[in-house]
Formats: sequence, C-alpha cells, structure tokens
Amino acid sequence: MMKTTAQIEIERVDTLIITVGTRQVGWRSKDGVVRCFGADGDRGHPPHINQLYQELGIERGFYEPSITSMSWSVRDLGSRYYEYCQEWLGGDFSSVELLLDHKIISDSVTKGLNHIILWATNQPETVPWNYRRADTCWLAQLMKGKINMTWPGVKVDVLELKVNANDRHAIREEFENFIWPFALEQREKSPLNEFVLMIENKGSIPAIAESLEICAAALVREFQVINASPIEPPNSYPASENGMLSAVLSQTYEMVPLSEYFWPLERSRIISAWERGDFQEAQVWLSAHQSRHKPLYQLAGYLALSTNWEIVRFAQNKQIENGWLRSRLVEQLAGAEQVQQWRDQLLELRTNPGLQTWETVFLIELQLKRQNYTTTFMQFSQTVERLLYLRSEQENWLGKNIISLPPNFDPYGKPYQPGFYGLINGWCKLENIRESDKWYKLLHGIRFKRNDLIHKATPVTLQEMQLLWSNNGFPKVSESPEFLMKLIVESLRKVCDRHLQIPQQPLSRSLYAWALEILRSEVGSL
Repeated sequence: MMKTTAQIEIERVDTLIITVGTRQVGWRSKDGVVRCFGADGDRGHPPHINQLYQELGIERGFYEPSITSMSWSVRDLGSRYYEYCQEWLGGDFSSVELLLDHKIISDSVTKGLNHIILWATNQPETVPWNYRRADTCWLAQLMKGKINMTWPGVKVDVLELKVNANDRHAIREEFENFIWPFALEQREKSPLNEFVLMIENKGSIPAIAESLEICAAALVREFQVINASPIEPPNSYPASENGMLSAVLSQTYEMVPLSEYFWPLERSRIISAWERGDFQEAQVWLSAHQSRHKPLYQLAGYLALSTNWEIVRFAQNKQIENGWLRSRLVEQLAGAEQVQQWRDQLLELRTNPGLQTWETVFLIELQLKRQNYTTTFMQFSQTVERLLYLRSEQENWLGKNIISLPPNFDPYGKPYQPGFYGLINGWCKLENIRESDKWYKLLHGIRFKRNDLIHKATPVTLQEMQLLWSNNGFPKVSESPEFLMKLIVESLRKVCDRHLQIPQQPLSRSLYAWALEILRSEVGSL
C-alpha cells in the first residue's frame, strides 16, 4: 500500500528550525496547572496570562496607560519569566513546557538532531506596541533554556526577525539570506556530505510560516527538507484536578517532505530519464524525493556505473551487497526471494568475466530504445569481440593452434593480443564453420561495418543493421527494433562460452525493470 504523508519514515534529522509563536510555550505552575503564555482569555482560551502575572506577584500593566487594549502581553511576560528562571531559580528552566514541539524534538534527537534554530520576532520600534507586545523573542529564550536542560547535547540558536511581522517581502529576504548559505555550510561539515533540514512553522503568524516554507522548499533539489506539523489535542485546555484549565502538550505530528509538492510534475521526468537509461539525471530528480523513493535514488547511482561500462566496479561495490541489498525497504518492496536472487547474481558477476561482458546486453538495449543506432552497433560489435576474446583465453586457442601468431611476432615480447579478424576465424575453425556459412558472413560483416564506422566515421542506421542479417543468409527480419534486439541476443549467445550460465536477464536489466515498474505504478511509495 502507498504510505500517507503522516506515515513517512525519516531516518535522519540534522537541524530543526522552529518559528516561535505566542502559544508555543507553557509554564507548569506550583499548583500543577500548565499555563500557556499566549492564552489571554480570548477566543475560548483561559486567562493564563493574567494568572502567570499573579504567580509572579505582579499586577499586569499597560504599554499605553490610557489604552486598555495595550496591556502587557507575551513580550513582557516572557522577559519576566526568563529573568525569574535565571535570577531566582539559578538557571532552572524545568517548569517551561514545549507545548507544540516536545514530541518532535524528542523523536528527532534519536535520529541525530544536534542543532535547533528558534526563529522569533523582535519587531523594530517603528511598529506600534499593539503589535510589538506579541513578539516572541523572550519565549524563544525560555524554549532554549528548556531544550538545553532536557537535551544537553543539542545546540540551540535564537535568531530574531527584526522586521515588521506582516512584511512578507522583508521576512522572506531574511530567510533567504540565511537558509541557503547555512545549508551549504552544514553539508560541507558533514562526513557524508549530506544535510537534512526539518522545519516546524505551525505556531507562527501566516506571513512568517509561509515565508519559511517557501524558502525551505527552494532547497529540495539539493537537500532533504521535511515540514513537521504538530497536531494539537482536540481539547487543548482540559480541566485539571483542581478545576483549573491546563494546557496539554501535543503528542502527535505529521511529517510532509516539501518535495511532495513537486512530485506530480517531477515523477514524469524521473520516469523519462529512467526509461532512457540516463540514471545520473534520474538521480538528480530523485534527490529531492528520498523520503519517498530512497532505494531508487541509491539504485540510480549504482546503475550509472554500469552504463559507463564500469561493470566490475558496479559488481564489486560493497554498498550494494552490504547496504542496499540488505535494506529493509528494498526487501519490503521486492520480496526476499527477489533480493536473494539479485545477491546471488551480484556475487557471481563479481568474479565471472563472461557474465560481466553479458551485462552489456542491457546497455545495447538502452541505446537501441533511444534510437542511437551507431552507438548500439558499436557496443554490439565490441561485445562480440570481447566474448570471442574471452573464449580464446579460457580455451587456449593460441596453444591449440586455433589461432596463429603472425610471422614476425616476437615471442619474448608482450603477450599476443589477437584482433577481431583472427578471433572470428579462430571461432569458425573451432566450430567447423565454412566461409559460405551465414555465421561466417555475419561476423565478418559486423567487422567490416565496424571498421567503416571507426576509420571513416560512417554512421549506422537501423536498416543497415538489419541488412547485416538479411544480406548474409538469415531470414528476412522484421523492421522493428525489438526484433533486431532478439537477433543481437541470439548472435551473442552463439559466440559466447557454451558453458556460460546466462541469466534470464542481466542483473542491471533486472534492477532497471523493477525500479521502472515502481515508478510507473507508485506501488512502492514510501
């Protein structure tokens, strides 16, 4: 089944950015009631602000004595409780409660979270007190104190937005100037050259929440960015034992990778790149969707090795054997039987030059699909020669006089490397194939065509490839690339080692087809 965004599994978090809102922080009073610094008796909230002033023995005042709507609020109350924790409690912030973020931070610390940025408001004096009184700069300091006490290994920075909290342009500029350079710097410091950012912007006003999300979304091509959204309890202020309304902490949250917003558009591009065998391009697009398709992102990097003819490096990559093929997600998607089959193929491929050469069948197929007929033919002719050469080595054609040394060859110099002409004639001699035989004509036709391609830069068309078979005694072939591919495979089977256990399909071809099916069907969404 496809997982919902609430079920998405995040393996790692490096930094968490929280935009601090007025109802983000609570205080556990001596009577056991948790009072929220942003609950002021309006909109169905209890009058916690008045009660918190009373707890300090302070009468709540006004910024403008003549204006009753300008009473002290979050900014003033937060500064007084911060001073109370520092001066009277000796730096003890244990009574502070993280109403929205405790669960998010606790879970993220187990996934490597080591840095939290608290982004608060501290508007300039040009902004009227009616708005400045709700600034959250001191609430952020209370949160920092609580986090430092609860998770001492986590670094906490408080950053202040010193612009009008409704000025979207100025806010976005502040975020843009910070987030991109910061993310690049953190990735450079990472031993794995990776950086995973989580944001929590639920508590802040819309202008700040939207600006952070937009700026963070701009990072998804380079970094993993997740939005963690706390889910508030249905009743945020249930009655306590003494009848007072007490704030409760959020116990659940939803995680949405910001790349999800781009998935409907980018999925088609990923499929297109995968179909073409352009795994480097596919990996670039998949980099933003690792929370959804991390196994495919990793596989794209491995398959890019094979398409660069680095078959041995692909086969000997320990990360594939000990990491990717042992991944719980891969087994969940492919099944234990399929994974074991891939593992067996990989181990055999690692030490078998014949199977390593057979992997190029997949590369030929990709080029044929892309209508790169010249490259298709070149890879095909090289594979024929490679298979013949391997047989000459394994079966000692030189020692058995199946192929002969040139008259002027120095036996004390470098070992003799037979050319394509000698390999073809040696194979025909071994198989008792006469010059009039269609296979003799086909192989030398391939050689002639390859020489023209190399010496004269003569391109090869689909029709010219098909004529290699039909003009040399084979039945007239269908004019379809699919039928031509069957002839290519048949010809490669003909010349390869008769004892080679050819798999039903090359390992790279099997992995390619499996991943493509997932991308097309979305069965594997994570």
